[in-house]
Amino acid sequence: MSVQLPQAARVNGGPALLLLYILLEVEEAWEVSYHYRPLWDTLRGAQDALRDRLPGLAERDRAAAGAVLALMESLDAQILTENALMCGRLASCADAAELAVEKGREAADLALRAAIGLPELSTWLVAVARRYCLLHEAVARAARAMVAFFDTGAPLDDAIATVAEAERAMAGHRSRSELRAHRASLITLNQHKDAEWLRIDHGSVVFIYPFAVRGLTPEQVVAAASGDAAGWRLAGATPLDVHDALDLDDIWDGSDPLGRGYDGTFLELPDVTICSIDGVELGTVTAQIRFSGLGNHHVRFQAELVESSPMDIHAMLMRAAPEHGVARVGFRAAEPDGQAWPRLSDFAMQLVDDVSVALQGSAEGIPVRSVARPGMFQVVISVNAASKALGPAGGSGRSEVLTVEEFNAAVGAQVLTSPVASDIGSLAEWIRYPLHDAAQVDAMGLTTDWTVRTCNTVLLVAPGTPEWVTRTRGSIAEFVASLDGLFAGWSHELASHYTRAKEFQRRVAEAGVVDDLPAAALGDLSSQLDEERLRLNNFAVEARSTMALIRSPSLVSSPVCAAMLGLLLDRSGYQARVEEIVLKIEEVAHEQLGLTIEKLSQQRADRESREEVRTERQQRAKLDTMLAVIAAVGVSGLGQILQAGYDIQAAGALTIIMVIVILAVLVGGWFWRAAGRRDS
Repeated sequence: MSVQLPQAARVNGGPALLLLYILLEVEEAWEVSYHYRPLWDTLRGAQDALRDRLPGLAERDRAAAGAVLALMESLDAQILTENALMCGRLASCADAAELAVEKGREAADLALRAAIGLPELSTWLVAVARRYCLLHEAVARAARAMVAFFDTGAPLDDAIATVAEAERAMAGHRSRSELRAHRASLITLNQHKDAEWLRIDHGSVVFIYPFAVRGLTPEQVVAAASGDAAGWRLAGATPLDVHDALDLDDIWDGSDPLGRGYDGTFLELPDVTICSIDGVELGTVTAQIRFSGLGNHHVRFQAELVESSPMDIHAMLMRAAPEHGVARVGFRAAEPDGQAWPRLSDFAMQLVDDVSVALQGSAEGIPVRSVARPGMFQVVISVNAASKALGPAGGSGRSEVLTVEEFNAAVGAQVLTSPVASDIGSLAEWIRYPLHDAAQVDAMGLTTDWTVRTCNTVLLVAPGTPEWVTRTRGSIAEFVASLDGLFAGWSHELASHYTRAKEFQRRVAEAGVVDDLPAAALGDLSSQLDEERLRLNNFAVEARSTMALIRSPSLVSSPVCAAMLGLLLDRSGYQARVEEIVLKIEEVAHEQLGLTIEKLSQQRADRESREEVRTERQQRAKLDTMLAVIAAVGVSGLGQILQAGYDIQAAGALTIIMVIVILAVLVGGWFWRAAGRRDS
């Protein structure tokens, strides 16, 4: 910016146009990204670079550049508005939207002052500023009205009218669609202002981030964590405690004939706080890292639900997603200015990365890598006690919820039966979620119990069941939720085999066009291929064995729990994942390695056959040469007869010997060259 600005100042309106280019680039990037920090940094960096230079600009440029700076501040506040919405903070959303309006009006005033020298730019800047103001004034009014609606049950009619008016006045289709979405949420909320609303009196939310470890077997990972984890540094902290077994109840004491089962070790970490970017604490979660002997390792966070409204629950569930608004996440024990991460998912990935670094010391030189991604999260919600009340404020007509029908009929149940969304397009968008599949997942439950599985959540509603029973079901749900990491690790392993198989294909293809490649080199390549096939076979046996155990009734001790586990596996798409892994194994084993080994075997057979023929011809040539020499030497007998019969003296005898030797060499050489031509 410091380099471009002096150049831009040579052109009439240049500084404003340079800033405007940055503004439009950020606005376009914001349309497709939830990573707000780079957007804020770009806007604020450009503002800092120009603000001190404004007095030095020509008068014609000063007002226009100031107008764009105000637009940048307005856009900054608009991103803050969305960030607050993604964090579930309606009041902060309204504050940021009002700031966006204030800066938009400031930009319009400055742009009008630039009309004399830069009329076209002035007109365009005023239009942008008015669009910003019109949109976010409506958003601010709607957010303020929603705060009052949830606090006191105040009607939303005025806010609906304000948003509708702004929608009609808005010129751009994109902005109109946003206002239309807000209006739809307001209308739906208003329609339910006198209905019975759900409250979760007590329950819990468990956030699970599955991961796998490559380079060590699951048993080695468990042993290393159990023995060494007390000294590990994970996201800047050390574990509070290392437990040498998972805290599971007796239903996990299975009857596998090989003695396998679901157990391992877990690390207890300090509590984690989630704060807004302005320092307000949004919540606290307990933290654990669980290592399983089966390989389904996972980071586990847990939060309590107490007197929670649908809006509270929606905000809490959203914290699991990598699309959640920017916040400050870190260990509670850390210093106020200590290290923090923008989202809970980022914090979980940091823990996973630090685990792989810590495990490297137990790998004896083998690279250790963790396999995880933030979008692979799962959430398990347990509802132990619930009630309903008239109106969103929950102030009157409070009654206990004890049946599935009562639970479903209350406003807000749709938040708990829907998956965690990847984005939020409007204020209180959750009010328009449908009530998802209400099919019973329990193998044997009560009329007050209900289990719902979505793509990334499991809901356990059991207001008429002791919490220790719900905890057992929760452990089954968490087990199924943690399996995504196991499959991700297997997929990563297969990708490595696939890459090596493709490299072997290339080497075998190159070997096929090199005529003078020794058979020993082909044999070495064949040995390497056999080793790779053995590694793949061992991996396939291990993976198939684990997949079969997970599905087997022998994993748990109770047939009812085994049935529930099977139903949750079915709902999670487990069988499709198994078939996908098996198909990939077959593809790499047969279509990649198998065909390559077959091709190499054929090449080796052809090469050995050619070498055998060549050796045979060389031996035959040697034999023919020897016979020719012997035949030539046989002529020496004739020489002796001549010498004896005709009394040939020394000079003549020497001549005869020389003729015989020359004749032997010529005959032998001719046979040797003839044999060589046959070989070629």
